[in-house]
Amino acid sequence: MSMIQFFRILFARRSILLAALLGSFVVAALMTYLLPRRYEATARVMLDALKPDPVTGLSMGNMFRVYAKTQTELIEDYQTAGKVVDKLGWASDPVLIDQYARATNGEGQDIRRWLAKQVQDTTRAQIVEPSNILEIKYSAPSPDAAKRVAGLVREAYIETSLEFRRDSARKSADWYRDQAQKAKTLMATAEEARSKYAKENGVVLQADNVDVESSKLASLSAQSAATASTPQMPVISGSTAAPIVGGANLQLEALNQQISQAQQTLGPKHPAYQALLRQKSVLEAEASRQRAAASSGPKITMPSPQAAIRQVETAYAAQKARVLAQQDKMDKLKQMTNDIEVKRGQYVKAEERAADLRLEAQVGDAGLTPLGDATVSDTPTFPKVPLILGGSIGFGAALGICLSLLIELLGRRVRSDEDLEYAAKAPVFAIIGKDNDGDRWYQRIARSLRDRLVERRARNLAGAN
Repeated sequence: MSMIQFFRILFARRSILLAALLGSFVVAALMTYLLPRRYEATARVMLDALKPDPVTGLSMGNMFRVYAKTQTELIEDYQTAGKVVDKLGWASDPVLIDQYARATNGEGQDIRRWLAKQVQDTTRAQIVEPSNILEIKYSAPSPDAAKRVAGLVREAYIETSLEFRRDSARKSADWYRDQAQKAKTLMATAEEARSKYAKENGVVLQADNVDVESSKLASLSAQSAATASTPQMPVISGSTAAPIVGGANLQLEALNQQISQAQQTLGPKHPAYQALLRQKSVLEAEASRQRAAASSGPKITMPSPQAAIRQVETAYAAQKARVLAQQDKMDKLKQMTNDIEVKRGQYVKAEERAADLRLEAQVGDAGLTPLGDATVSDTPTFPKVPLILGGSIGFGAALGICLSLLIELLGRRVRSDEDLEYAAKAPVFAIIGKDNDGDRWYQRIARSLRDRLVERRARNLAGAN
C-alpha cells in the first residue's frame, strides 16, 4: 500500500477518524471537568549534616546520600504521618470516622493508621540537587489544606528526628554507663586482691610503682655515691650500721613527698595511699630508734673514707639481696597494679562516653533548619488539562486511523488505478474518460505523481521484454 492509497482510505473513512478524534476529546474534557482538583504545597528543610556535630564533633562526610535517603524515608514513615494525624485531630472527626467505618467495616487497622496511610500516600520528599535542601510536597483538594498539612508534616518530621536522636543517645548512654559500672566493679575487685596479696606477702608499692625495698636500695646507692665523693663521713664508733643512721631520715623525706602526691591523685581512702601511711609509720619508728641510739651511744668519730665506703657497700649488698629475694612477689604485684590501671582506663573512657551521650540526649537541635513557610500554587497540579487534552487528541487520531484501516481491509474497494492495479495484478497504462478540469490542487499533484510512476513501470517493463 502506497502513501496515496493510505491517504485515500483515510479521506474515504474520514467520518470514522473524526468521530474517534472528537469522541476521545470529549471524554478527556469531561474527565478534566469531573476529576477532583488537587493542589500541591511545598515545605523546605535544610539538612545541617555537613556541619560537625556540636557534641561529638563528627561530620557526615561521604555518608550524606545515605543520610538524605534515610530522612526522606522518615518523612514518608508512619511515625511522622501519625503525628500529623494527631495534630490535625482527624481521629476524632465524625466525618472521617464515618468514612473509615464504611471503608473498613471496623476491621483491620485502627483509624489512626488508616488516616496516616492517606497522609503517606499524598506526601513526597526529595533532595534538591545539588544542595542539602530537603523538599517536602503534599497534595490536597484545596490550597489552604495542602499548605497547612505540608507545614505540619515538616514540623512532625523535625520532632520525630529529634526524638530518634535523643532516644538513640539515651540508650547508648545507658549501655556505656553499665559498662562503666562493670569496669568499676572489676577495678575495685582487682584493687582488693592486690591489697590482700601485699598484706599476705609483706610487700608494698609506692605511688611511683616502686616497692619500699627497691626505694631503700636506691637510697643506699645514692648514699654510696655521696660517701665516695666526701673526704670523711661521720659514723658511730663500734657500729657497722652507722652509715645508715641517716638513711631512715632520707627515706622518710622522700616518702613524705610521695604521700603528698598520692593524696592529691589517689585520695585518702585509696589502698596505695594507706600503704604509704603504714610505711611512713615504720620509717618514723626506725628514724626515732636511730636518733635515740645515736644520742645514747658512743662518741662519733671520723673514720677514713675507705672504711665508710666499705660499710655503705656492705649495707647496699645486703639490701640488694633482700630486693632480689622478693623480686617474684614484686613482679606479680606490679602485674596486678598494671591490670588495675587498664581497668581504670576502661572505666574512665566509658564514663566519658556516657557523659557525652547524656549531653547529646538533652540537645534541642535535630540538625534541621526550616526554610520559610510552606508555599502552594493557585493552579492545580491535577488534573493536568493541557496534557490530558493533548493526549486525547493523539489517542483519538490513532484510534480513528486503526478503525479506518480495519474497516477498509474487511471490505476493500477500488478507489483509484493503484487499487485496480493491485487487485488485477497488472499495470495500468492509461485512464479514459476522466475529466480533469474539476480536480483540486492536491488531486492534480497526486495524479502527476501517479503518471510518473506509471511511465516508470512501463519503461521498466519494455526494457525487460
